[in-house]
Amino acid sequence: MKGIIFNIAESFIVENHGEDVFDDIIANCQLETKEPYVGPGTYSDNDMLEILRVATDKLGVETTTILRLLGQYTFGQLASRYPNFVTHHTNPKTFLMTVDGIIHVEVRKLYQGTQLPVFQYHDTAEDQLTITYYSKRKLYTFMEGLIQGVADHFKVQIDQTHEIFEKDGEEFCDFHLKFS
Repeated sequence: MKGIIFNIAESFIVENHGEDVFDDIIANCQLETKEPYVGPGTYSDNDMLEILRVATDKLGVETTTILRLLGQYTFGQLASRYPNFVTHHTNPKTFLMTVDGIIHVEVRKLYQGTQLPVFQYHDTAEDQLTITYYSKRKLYTFMEGLIQGVADHFKVQIDQTHEIFEKDGEEFCDFHLKFS
């Protein structure tokens, strides 16, 4: 996982719970990485899972709750750091349909070794979109939060449901979105 996500997770915890809580969480983690996380670096997924595990224990919240809130926060952070990807869009649907074919392509150029999820889009109606998500990480709840972050950014309600399914021995998730 890229360091930028670790940096955003740190900001999320510090902004919502304080520096001391974050320091306590890190002190109680068994991390593979000993040096600070830097944006372009690549780090073990296990480190992020460990930070989230300790954070959920420390904060007394469910893992799904923290992942959803972190996803929502992450979108806002990414949009402010990389505004050129969102500023020319006027609605969330057109923006979302650019993530895999434009944004992820550019991210792979900037950050070598990035393992991003893969999206396929099914434009089912003017006010609907289905995104088929594939990632070995299976961060479905984080994706829910990212979608909520998109809704917040564009100030448009997005009702979402998702269903997990298997195809050719791989797990996928369809996110069914309805824009209001």
